[in-house]
Amino acid sequence: MQLGDRLLGKAAVAMLGSASLVLAGGVAGASAASSPVLRHAPQVGRMLRAPGASARTVRGTTKLDSTNWSGYAQSTKTKGTFTAVKDYWTVPTVSTKPAGDQYSSDWVGIDGFSNDTLVQDGTEADNLGGTAHYDAWTEILPASEVVIPGLTIKPGNKMEGLVEETKAGTWKMTVFDLTTGKSGGRTVKYSTPGLSVEAIHERPEVGGSLSTLATTGNVTFNPGSLSTAAPGTQTWKPLLKVATGATLNEIFMVANSGSPVIASPSAPSSNGEAFAVADGSKSPAP
Repeated sequence: MQLGDRLLGKAAVAMLGSASLVLAGGVAGASAASSPVLRHAPQVGRMLRAPGASARTVRGTTKLDSTNWSGYAQSTKTKGTFTAVKDYWTVPTVSTKPAGDQYSSDWVGIDGFSNDTLVQDGTEADNLGGTAHYDAWTEILPASEVVIPGLTIKPGNKMEGLVEETKAGTWKMTVFDLTTGKSGGRTVKYSTPGLSVEAIHERPEVGGSLSTLATTGNVTFNPGSLSTAAPGTQTWKPLLKVATGATLNEIFMVANSGSPVIASPSAPSSNGEAFAVADGSKSPAP
């Protein structure tokens, strides 16, 4: 996996595998004083299966362990199944008490569950040596997060993340700050099969290794939706209602060794639109 330094104040053109796009970067955070520049951009990656862990099916949902993801993903083997996803969450407050650096990302995306391509967007909540850092970003693998300029992200802000295939092979990523009324993102040409759709709380890679998960309050994703319609003709359905031919996966984040559990999702809400993620091994209420 590749990690790049955070781009500041300028645009750079990068060729990323099959994607041709413009990267624009900047540091967006609670304030200049509370958002130090990151030496390396975090990379929100594909799901990493926990060593030695086996999936188990409970009431139609597959439960599995991952060393970097916690949340839900729908997956299928049929290419082109998922064409859009959106979800809403409130930016959590990150604890600055632990020593050292810790990172957390909350996002929505298409693919990355069972393959190496992934198109996504979300927000960051990090503790960098005792100072809180928040930003909003977009990402396509194999690149790192690209910060969205012009968005000043603060804990408590209500966010919407949207990823949509507007036409075949063209993906639009947009993050809306519903608290401030501002938004940003980018559109890229990118080849990805549409085999999974997800809403995830993650500890990203930094400097080539999985970071320590930041301590935050619970993160609630609500309401989440997906589309399986043709690109550009979204028809929205509840994110956790299983699409035809798909499997719903409930994902628990574990330490690098496979234990203990360090982040747990709740059961889905009764309408299939919402869930929460909490630090630790105890799942929060739906």
